[in-house]
Order: sequence, then structure tokens, then C-alpha cells
Amino acid sequence: MIGPLLHAPRREPRSAPLLPGPVRRLESAATHWVERLTAPLGRWHKKPLVVERQDVRLRDLAPAFDGYRIAFLTDLHYSAVVPRAWIARAVAVAMELAPDLILLGGDYVSHRPDYTEALVDLLRPLTAPDGVLAVLGNHDHYVGAAAVRDALARAGVTELWNAAVTIRRGAGREGALAVAGVGDLRYDAIHFDAALRGVPERVPRIVLSHDPDVFAYWPPAVRLDLMLSGHTHGGQAHLPLLGPPFVPSQFGFRYLAGAFEADGRRLYVSRGVGAITAPIRWRCPPEITLLVLHPA
Repeated sequence: MIGPLLHAPRREPRSAPLLPGPVRRLESAATHWVERLTAPLGRWHKKPLVVERQDVRLRDLAPAFDGYRIAFLTDLHYSAVVPRAWIARAVAVAMELAPDLILLGGDYVSHRPDYTEALVDLLRPLTAPDGVLAVLGNHDHYVGAAAVRDALARAGVTELWNAAVTIRRGAGREGALAVAGVGDLRYDAIHFDAALRGVPERVPRIVLSHDPDVFAYWPPAVRLDLMLSGHTHGGQAHLPLLGPPFVPSQFGFRYLAGAFEADGRRLYVSRGVGAITAPIRWRCPPEITLLVLHPA
């Protein structure tokens, strides 16, 4: 592949949230009408939904977590081009995986706030013994972060907003796994230390970040074992010879999709469930990720 032709501008983690401005609102309105026009091309009933299994070995993971199952869904993009039935199918497939924990990676809707309310009924069927945890994506900020947060809460989903939860296993519940989430790279504040505050150094950590570019900025002094991200859609459409014409990452193809490792830290980037602008997935099928944990 040669390319991409275009990629996102350089962005670094910010300490305070940023509200989408008038240009962004205009772009969202224009894209929504493009999606209305391209929606009939969807054919979602014919699209494959791939379950990508990743067996992950984590340092310091207690034996009680051996075989622990995590379902990861991201980039649902409920909108004119991604119908309710497709989201419902993704939710049903995730539940068939019998996960111990469900993680959601953001971008639940795309460009219009009137799609937000339906998230309550769409996501409520997601249940797991250790709960459903989530972060927001950039599109959630486009339509209104407060409304998306409210819908997630009413669906029984817990947002990890620069915060962590600790899951315990074992006879004395001495085994621990920390799951944290950070804000969106484009619009939200990211506080690395706060996200894992109070988590002992020897507890393995999984971090949700909608945008995989955050991986490149993770502080060396803060332990990170595995980051889970989406945002790129895996390129969404892989054209012959060229590859994806656009990748929403400042690093181009570096974090396009799949597993990566650097300095002992791992990143997994899902291709996501939905699509934006057009209901097209060429040589890049939608994905639900099943992570199965094992002690290193």
C-alpha cells in the first residue's frame, strides 16, 4: 500500500476540554446529508461481522484471571448510514461471546444529536458479570458529550473519564486487574496520572482510549500494559494499490488496525463496528474484539 493520501493534523493531549466550534458543526451537518444520500448503499444484512480473538498475556496477572474474557466494541456510529438493526446485531454477537467484562471505545453516534436517545435501548442488553465500561469518542463530542453520557448511564454503562476501576478475583480476592479510561484526544482533557491514581504499581492495567494516537504520548513513568482503541475504522475502505485514502491518525498507517508493541507496552486497534460518510467497508470488515487474558 502507498498512502494515505490524507491523515489527521498533529494533536497532543490537552489539560482542559474543548468545545466543537462552528466549523465543526458545519462539517457535521454537511456530512449528515451526505450520509442520508449514501445510506441506501448500505446492504448491512450482507456485511460480515468478524470476531477477532486476541489471547493476551499480562505481567503480574493473577492465576484467577486466566481465561478472563473481555468483549470490546467501538465506533458503533449509529446514524443515517448505520441502522439500528446492525447495532443490535453487534450487541447480540458480543453477548454470545459470554464475556466477563464488556468495554466500549466511543463514537456511539456520528453527527446528529437526535440519534443519541436510542442508545439507551440499543446498549441496555449489554451485560456482563464485571459490568460495561466505556469512554467517549470525538463524534460523541460533536453531538454533545453530556447527552451521550446521560444515555450511557441510563443504559447501565459506566464511563471511565480519566478514572479506573479495579476488578478482583481469587479465593481472598487478592488478584486484581485495573481498567482505566482517558478522555478523547481531540476535544477532551486527558490526565494520565489521574486515570490510574490509587492503582498499585504491581496491578496490571488495561486502558481505554478512543484514539490510538494517545499511545504515543503515554508517559514513561506511568505503567501501561495494554491500550484498547478504535477511531481509525482500520481505514474503512482499502482501495487497490493505494490502500485507505484517509486515516484519522496523525501517524498515518502506524496504528491503522491490529496489535502493536513498543517499549513493553501493547496497543490493540479495532476496525470498529460501524462506518461514517458512506456505508462502505471494502477489504476492511467490521469487528468485535474478544480478548482472553492469561498470566505472563
